[in-house]
Amino acid sequence: MRFTNLVLGIFGLAAMSAVGAACSSSSSGGTGGSTSSGTAGTTSSGAATCAPTAACTAADKTCLGLVDNSKLTKFGLRMSELDLTAPAALTTGIVKSTVQGNVTPDEKPCNLDGSATFSWLLQFDTVAGTLKTGGAKPVTDPSMGYSFDDEMITQGPTTFHVQPITYTVTPDATGKFSVVTGQDLIVPIFLNATGSSVVLLPLKAARLTMGTLSTTNNCVGSYNASTLDPKNSCQPDATHPQFTDGASLDGYITLKDADTVIVSALSQSLCVLLSANATMYGMMNSSMITVCKTDANGNILFQGNWCDATNSAATSTCADSVALGANFAASSILINN
Repeated sequence: MRFTNLVLGIFGLAAMSAVGAACSSSSSGGTGGSTSSGTAGTTSSGAATCAPTAACTAADKTCLGLVDNSKLTKFGLRMSELDLTAPAALTTGIVKSTVQGNVTPDEKPCNLDGSATFSWLLQFDTVAGTLKTGGAKPVTDPSMGYSFDDEMITQGPTTFHVQPITYTVTPDATGKFSVVTGQDLIVPIFLNATGSSVVLLPLKAARLTMGTLSTTNNCVGSYNASTLDPKNSCQPDATHPQFTDGASLDGYITLKDADTVIVSALSQSLCVLLSANATMYGMMNSSMITVCKTDANGNILFQGNWCDATNSAATSTCADSVALGANFAASSILINN
C-alpha cells in the first residue's frame, strides 16, 4: 500500500502516528509539505524534474516496478496506489489518506515515501489463464519479494480466514483484463511494519475490472513524473496524484459482516464507521464497543446502498450492504508463493 494519526479515520490506528507524518505529505489526497528524501532528476538545461534518477533502481521507470516481467508467463504486481471512490465514509479526509499512504511503496530514491504496510498483490499466469489476488504482510526488503497472506485472524468475537482468491482471466493482446464474476475476498489492511495491527475488509463479489497491463507486464497505470512538482519533493497533492490509475475494483460489504470487524482505536465496529453517524446508529455492547443498533428482530437499523441477496442497488426492502469501489495502479514485484 506516510499515515499520520491516521487511523483515527478509517480503521483506527492511533498507534501509527509515526508512520503518519510521511503519509499526509505523500498520499494523493495529501496537503503538500513533504519530508521525503526522494531525488528529482534534471533536464538537459539543468531544470529539476520528478523523473527518477540513477539512485532509483526500479527495473521499469514507467511505474517504478521493481522487477522485469517482460519474459515471464507467471508474474506479480503490487498495488502502488489505491483511490477509493465508494462508500462515502471511506473516500475523504484521514480515511482516504490513510489507505493511500499505507499502500504507497517506501522507495525514497524513487520519490515514493509511503509506509507500504498495506500490500494488495496481483499474480497473473497467462498459461493457466488465471489472476490470483489477495493481501500480503509488510516486508522489510521489497526487492526480496512478497507472499500472499494465508492465515486465521481474529477480530472481536469473529475469526476470519484471510487467503487469496483466483479468477479465470487472461489479458488480451492489448493487455486489457477484466473479471466478470466476483468472489468473496477478505483484504487484510496491515497498519504497522510488523503486521501486528490489522483491520480486515470483508468484500463480497470482489472484482478487478477495466485493467490494462503494459506491454512489459510490469505496470498497471503509470508514475506521474511529469505532473509532480520538484519544489514539493515530487510528492502528490489533492490534484496531482503520484500515479495514474490503470484499473478499477468493486465489491460490497454486508453490514452484518462489517459489524463483526472491530476498529480497536475507535472502539467501534466497521459498520458504525460506514454509517458515519455513531450517535444515530451506534450502541455500546457489553464489551464497551460501539456496534450498529438493531431493531427487535436483530436487523441493523442503518441502511446501506446495496442489497446482498441480489448483488444490486438497494431497494426499500433490501438495504443490508454498502457498495465499495476504487481505482488503482500497480507495479511489478516478486511474489514468492
